[in-house]
Amino acid sequence: MEAERLNSLQSLLDDLATRATELRRYL
Repeated sequence: MEAERLNSLQSLLDDLATRATELRRYL
């Protein structure tokens, strides 16, 4: 398995989840 790719995908998902939470707060 490609650990680096999985790591970057996990980071991306975490970032998107954080942004979604912040957006919900503003809406």
